[in-house]
Amino acid sequence: MKSGLVAIEGRPNVGKSTLMNYIVGHKISIVTPKPQTTRFRVLGVRNFEDTQIVFVDTPGVHLAKSALNKYMVEVAIRSIEGVDIAYLMVEAGDYAGEEYALIFKALKKESIPVFLVVNKIDKHKTEDIERTTEEFKALFEFNEVFYISALNGQNVDKLIEKTRQYLPEGPEYFPKGEITDVPLALAISEIIREKLYLNLRKELPYSSAVNVEEMKERDNGMVYIRAVISVARDSQKGIVIGGKGKMIRKIGKDARMEIQDMLKKPVYLELFVRVEEDWPKFEAKLKKLGYVMPD
Repeated sequence: MKSGLVAIEGRPNVGKSTLMNYIVGHKISIVTPKPQTTRFRVLGVRNFEDTQIVFVDTPGVHLAKSALNKYMVEVAIRSIEGVDIAYLMVEAGDYAGEEYALIFKALKKESIPVFLVVNKIDKHKTEDIERTTEEFKALFEFNEVFYISALNGQNVDKLIEKTRQYLPEGPEYFPKGEITDVPLALAISEIIREKLYLNLRKELPYSSAVNVEEMKERDNGMVYIRAVISVARDSQKGIVIGGKGKMIRKIGKDARMEIQDMLKKPVYLELFVRVEEDWPKFEAKLKKLGYVMPD
Protein backbone atom coordinates (compact mmCIF):
# COMPACT_ATOMS: atom_id res chain seq x y z
CA MET A 1 0.00 0.00 0.00
CA LYS A 2 1.25 3.50 -0.86
CA SER A 3 -0.11 6.75 0.52
CA GLY A 4 0.84 10.37 0.90
CA LEU A 5 -0.04 14.03 0.94
CA VAL A 6 0.29 16.24 -2.13
CA ALA A 7 0.22 20.02 -1.68
CA ILE A 8 -1.05 22.08 -4.62
CA GLU A 9 0.65 25.48 -4.49
CA GLY A 10 0.59 28.53 -6.74
CA ARG A 11 -0.78 31.99 -7.38
CA PRO A 12 -4.49 32.79 -7.04
CA ASN A 13 -6.71 31.62 -9.91
CA VAL A 14 -4.26 29.24 -11.57
CA GLY A 15 -6.72 26.34 -11.19
CA LYS A 16 -5.67 24.59 -7.97
CA SER A 17 -9.21 23.99 -6.72
CA THR A 18 -10.42 22.97 -10.17
CA LEU A 19 -7.65 20.38 -10.37
CA MET A 20 -8.38 18.87 -6.97
CA ASN A 21 -12.12 18.72 -7.64
CA TYR A 22 -11.46 16.98 -10.97
CA ILE A 23 -9.10 14.41 -9.48
CA VAL A 24 -11.29 13.58 -6.49
CA GLY A 25 -14.42 13.53 -8.65
CA HIS A 26 -16.42 15.69 -6.26
CA LYS A 27 -16.79 19.40 -5.67
CA ILE A 28 -14.83 19.94 -2.46
CA SER A 29 -13.32 23.39 -3.00
CA ILE A 30 -15.48 26.22 -4.29
CA VAL A 31 -14.48 27.72 -7.62
CA THR A 32 -15.23 31.23 -8.91
CA PRO A 33 -13.58 33.61 -11.39
CA LYS A 34 -12.72 35.87 -8.45
CA PRO A 35 -9.03 35.77 -7.42
CA GLN A 36 -8.24 34.49 -3.91
CA THR A 37 -11.49 32.53 -3.63
CA THR A 38 -9.82 29.74 -1.62
CA ARG A 39 -9.11 30.89 1.94
CA PHE A 40 -8.56 27.63 3.80
CA ARG A 41 -6.49 24.48 3.58
CA VAL A 42 -8.82 21.86 2.10
CA LEU A 43 -8.10 18.13 1.82
CA GLY A 44 -9.43 15.93 -0.98
CA VAL A 45 -8.93 12.14 -1.01
CA ARG A 46 -8.51 9.94 -4.09
CA ASN A 47 -8.42 6.17 -3.56
CA PHE A 48 -6.98 3.48 -5.82
CA GLU A 49 -6.74 -0.24 -5.16
CA ASP A 50 -3.21 0.02 -3.73
CA THR A 51 -2.82 3.81 -3.26
CA GLN A 52 -4.42 6.67 -1.36
CA ILE A 53 -3.52 10.23 -2.34
CA VAL A 54 -4.57 13.10 -0.09
CA PHE A 55 -4.49 16.37 -2.00
CA VAL A 56 -4.05 19.64 -0.12
CA ASP A 57 -5.72 22.58 -1.87
CA THR A 58 -4.27 25.87 -0.67
CA PRO A 59 -4.99 29.61 -0.93
CA GLY A 60 -3.11 31.39 -3.69
CA VAL A 61 0.24 32.86 -2.66
CA HIS A 62 0.40 36.60 -3.34
CA LEU A 63 1.99 39.76 -1.98
CA ALA A 64 -0.21 40.28 1.07
CA LYS A 65 -0.99 43.46 2.97
CA SER A 66 -4.22 43.00 4.96
CA ALA A 67 -4.58 40.59 7.89
CA LEU A 68 -6.83 38.34 5.78
CA ASN A 69 -4.35 38.15 2.91
CA LYS A 70 -1.43 37.50 5.24
CA TYR A 71 -3.45 34.74 6.88
CA MET A 72 -4.13 33.09 3.52
CA VAL A 73 -0.49 33.19 2.45
CA GLU A 74 0.60 31.76 5.81
CA VAL A 75 -1.90 28.89 5.42
CA ALA A 76 -0.57 28.15 1.93
CA ILE A 77 3.10 28.14 2.94
CA ARG A 78 2.47 26.11 6.12
CA SER A 79 0.59 23.52 4.05
CA ILE A 80 3.89 22.45 2.48
CA GLU A 81 5.18 21.21 5.84
CA GLY A 82 5.01 17.43 6.16
CA VAL A 83 3.70 16.62 2.68
CA ASP A 84 5.26 13.96 0.47
CA ILE A 85 5.00 15.73 -2.89
CA ALA A 86 4.23 19.29 -4.01
CA TYR A 87 2.76 20.57 -7.25
CA LEU A 88 3.73 24.10 -8.21
CA MET A 89 0.82 25.01 -10.45
CA VAL A 90 1.23 27.86 -12.91
CA GLU A 91 -0.87 29.11 -15.78
CA ALA A 92 0.55 28.79 -19.26
CA GLY A 93 1.67 32.26 -20.34
CA ASP A 94 2.36 33.35 -16.76
CA TYR A 95 5.49 35.12 -15.54
CA ALA A 96 7.34 34.41 -12.29
CA GLY A 97 6.81 37.13 -9.70
CA GLU A 98 8.14 37.97 -6.24
CA GLU A 99 5.63 35.71 -4.46
CA TYR A 100 7.29 32.57 -5.82
CA ALA A 101 10.34 33.19 -3.64
CA LEU A 102 8.17 32.35 -0.61
CA ILE A 103 7.05 29.06 -2.17
CA PHE A 104 10.54 28.03 -3.32
CA LYS A 105 11.99 28.77 0.12
CA ALA A 106 9.41 26.53 1.80
CA LEU A 107 9.88 23.76 -0.78
CA LYS A 108 13.65 23.70 -0.30
CA LYS A 109 13.20 23.27 3.47
CA GLU A 110 11.18 20.08 2.97
CA SER A 111 13.43 18.38 0.37
CA ILE A 112 10.49 16.67 -1.35
CA PRO A 113 9.71 15.89 -5.01
CA VAL A 114 8.23 18.93 -6.72
CA PHE A 115 6.28 18.81 -9.99
CA LEU A 116 5.82 21.84 -12.20
CA VAL A 117 2.23 21.68 -13.40
CA VAL A 118 1.51 24.05 -16.28
CA ASN A 119 -2.26 24.52 -16.47
CA LYS A 120 -4.74 25.94 -19.00
CA ILE A 121 -2.74 24.68 -21.98
CA ASP A 122 -5.99 24.58 -23.97
CA LYS A 123 -6.15 28.39 -23.81
CA HIS A 124 -2.58 29.33 -24.76
CA LYS A 125 -0.19 29.11 -27.68
CA THR A 126 2.66 26.59 -27.69
CA GLU A 127 5.32 29.32 -27.56
CA ASP A 128 3.73 30.81 -24.41
CA ILE A 129 3.64 27.40 -22.75
CA GLU A 130 7.30 26.77 -23.60
CA ARG A 131 8.39 30.22 -22.41
CA THR A 132 6.58 29.78 -19.09
CA THR A 133 8.14 26.35 -18.58
CA GLU A 134 11.67 27.56 -19.23
CA GLU A 135 11.26 30.58 -16.98
CA PHE A 136 10.16 28.48 -14.00
CA LYS A 137 12.70 25.72 -14.64
CA ALA A 138 15.43 28.37 -14.41
CA LEU A 139 14.25 29.23 -10.90
CA PHE A 140 13.85 25.76 -9.39
CA GLU A 141 14.95 22.18 -10.04
CA PHE A 142 11.69 20.30 -10.62
CA ASN A 143 11.48 16.51 -10.58
CA GLU A 144 8.79 16.40 -13.27
CA VAL A 145 6.96 18.78 -15.61
CA PHE A 146 3.36 18.31 -16.76
CA TYR A 147 1.15 20.21 -19.18
CA ILE A 148 -2.53 19.94 -18.31
CA SER A 149 -6.00 21.39 -18.49
CA ALA A 150 -7.59 20.97 -15.06
CA LEU A 151 -10.94 22.05 -16.49
CA ASN A 152 -11.27 19.28 -19.08
CA GLY A 153 -8.84 16.76 -17.57
CA GLN A 154 -6.28 16.81 -20.37
CA ASN A 155 -3.14 14.91 -19.24
CA VAL A 156 -4.33 14.77 -15.61
CA ASP A 157 -4.21 10.95 -15.72
CA LYS A 158 -0.47 11.15 -16.53
CA LEU A 159 0.08 13.51 -13.61
CA ILE A 160 -1.71 11.12 -11.22
CA GLU A 161 0.16 8.05 -12.48
CA LYS A 162 3.53 9.71 -11.93
CA THR A 163 2.40 10.93 -8.50
CA ARG A 164 1.58 7.34 -7.51
CA GLN A 165 5.08 6.25 -8.52
CA TYR A 166 6.71 8.85 -6.25
CA LEU A 167 4.58 8.17 -3.16
CA PRO A 168 6.11 6.22 -0.25
CA GLU A 169 4.71 3.02 1.19
CA GLY A 170 2.30 3.60 4.02
CA PRO A 171 -1.21 3.05 5.40
CA GLU A 172 -4.36 4.92 4.41
CA TYR A 173 -4.98 8.26 6.10
CA PHE A 174 -8.75 8.12 5.59
CA PRO A 175 -11.26 5.23 5.58
CA LYS A 176 -12.71 4.26 2.22
CA GLY A 177 -15.64 6.51 1.38
CA GLU A 178 -14.29 9.65 3.05
CA ILE A 179 -13.24 12.26 0.51
CA THR A 180 -12.47 15.33 2.65
CA ASP A 181 -11.89 16.60 6.18
CA VAL A 182 -13.96 19.77 5.69
CA PRO A 183 -16.53 20.15 8.53
CA LEU A 184 -20.15 20.29 7.33
CA ALA A 185 -20.77 23.83 8.61
CA LEU A 186 -17.70 25.12 6.77
CA ALA A 187 -18.70 23.30 3.58
CA ILE A 188 -22.12 24.98 3.72
CA SER A 189 -20.57 28.39 4.44
CA GLU A 190 -18.31 27.99 1.42
CA ILE A 191 -21.22 27.09 -0.86
CA ILE A 192 -23.01 30.27 0.21
CA ARG A 193 -19.87 32.35 -0.33
CA GLU A 194 -19.45 30.87 -3.79
CA LYS A 195 -23.02 31.82 -4.75
CA LEU A 196 -22.41 35.28 -3.33
CA TYR A 197 -19.38 35.75 -5.60
CA LEU A 198 -21.00 34.21 -8.68
CA ASN A 199 -24.12 36.36 -8.41
CA LEU A 200 -22.38 39.65 -7.67
CA ARG A 201 -19.12 39.25 -9.62
CA LYS A 202 -17.37 42.65 -9.72
CA GLU A 203 -20.13 44.45 -7.81
CA LEU A 204 -19.09 42.92 -4.50
CA PRO A 205 -15.62 43.60 -3.13
CA TYR A 206 -13.52 40.69 -1.95
CA SER A 207 -14.24 41.47 1.70
CA SER A 208 -17.15 39.16 2.53
CA ALA A 209 -17.30 36.15 4.84
CA VAL A 210 -19.98 33.60 5.68
CA ASN A 211 -20.61 31.80 8.97
CA VAL A 212 -23.21 29.14 9.75
CA GLU A 213 -24.54 30.11 13.19
CA GLU A 214 -27.24 27.46 13.56
CA MET A 215 -28.01 24.16 11.87
CA LYS A 216 -30.51 21.56 13.05
CA GLU A 217 -32.84 18.97 11.59
CA ARG A 218 -36.48 19.53 12.43
CA ASP A 219 -39.09 16.88 13.20
CA ASN A 220 -40.38 16.97 9.62
CA GLY A 221 -36.94 16.05 8.27
CA MET A 222 -36.13 19.51 6.97
CA VAL A 223 -32.70 20.94 7.87
CA TYR A 224 -32.85 24.51 9.16
CA ILE A 225 -29.72 26.58 8.53
CA ARG A 226 -29.12 30.12 9.72
CA ALA A 227 -26.07 31.80 8.15
CA VAL A 228 -24.64 35.29 8.41
CA ILE A 229 -22.85 37.09 5.58
CA SER A 230 -20.37 39.59 7.00
CA VAL A 231 -19.30 42.56 4.87
CA ALA A 232 -16.86 45.38 5.58
CA ARG A 233 -19.01 48.41 4.72
CA ASP A 234 -22.61 49.58 5.01
CA SER A 235 -22.71 50.13 1.25
CA GLN A 236 -21.78 46.47 0.67
CA LYS A 237 -24.73 45.36 2.78
CA GLY A 238 -27.12 47.06 0.36
CA ILE A 239 -25.40 45.39 -2.61
CA VAL A 240 -25.79 41.93 -1.09
CA ILE A 241 -29.43 42.44 -0.15
CA GLY A 242 -30.36 44.12 -3.44
CA GLY A 243 -33.49 46.07 -4.30
CA LYS A 244 -36.46 44.73 -2.29
CA GLY A 245 -34.24 41.82 -1.15
CA LYS A 246 -34.04 40.37 -4.66
CA MET A 247 -30.30 39.59 -4.60
CA ILE A 248 -30.19 37.94 -1.18
CA ARG A 249 -33.13 35.74 -2.20
CA LYS A 250 -31.32 34.71 -5.40
CA ILE A 251 -28.12 33.89 -3.48
CA GLY A 252 -30.15 31.92 -0.93
CA LYS A 253 -32.01 29.96 -3.59
CA ASP A 254 -28.83 29.02 -5.49
CA ALA A 255 -27.08 27.99 -2.27
CA ARG A 256 -30.08 26.06 -0.93
CA MET A 257 -30.34 23.95 -4.09
CA GLU A 258 -26.71 22.86 -3.84
CA ILE A 259 -26.85 22.27 -0.08
CA GLN A 260 -29.97 20.09 -0.53
CA ASP A 261 -28.14 18.09 -3.18
CA MET A 262 -25.21 17.61 -0.80
CA LEU A 263 -27.32 16.66 2.25
CA LYS A 264 -29.97 14.71 0.32
CA LYS A 265 -32.58 16.40 2.52
CA PRO A 266 -34.89 19.42 2.19
CA VAL A 267 -33.29 22.62 3.48
CA TYR A 268 -34.65 25.87 4.87
CA LEU A 269 -31.86 28.43 4.53
CA GLU A 270 -32.13 31.77 6.29
CA LEU A 271 -29.51 34.40 5.39
CA PHE A 272 -28.66 37.59 7.26
CA VAL A 273 -26.18 40.34 6.35
CA ARG A 274 -24.06 41.97 9.02
CA VAL A 275 -21.53 44.81 8.79
CA GLU A 276 -18.21 44.03 10.48
CA GLU A 277 -16.36 47.26 9.76
CA ASP A 278 -13.07 46.71 7.84
CA TRP A 279 -12.84 43.12 9.12
CA PRO A 280 -10.16 41.89 6.64
CA LYS A 281 -7.66 44.40 8.06
CA PHE A 282 -7.62 43.15 11.64
CA GLU A 283 -6.48 39.80 13.02
CA ALA A 284 -8.87 40.04 15.99
CA LYS A 285 -11.85 40.37 13.64
CA LEU A 286 -10.62 37.43 11.55
CA LYS A 287 -10.65 35.30 14.69
CA LYS A 288 -14.14 36.56 15.53
CA LEU A 289 -15.33 35.35 12.12
CA GLY A 290 -13.87 31.89 12.67
CA TYR A 291 -10.47 32.09 10.98
CA VAL A 292 -8.08 29.89 12.93
CA MET A 293 -4.68 31.54 12.84
CA PRO A 294 -1.67 29.26 12.11
CA ASP A 295 0.57 28.54 15.13
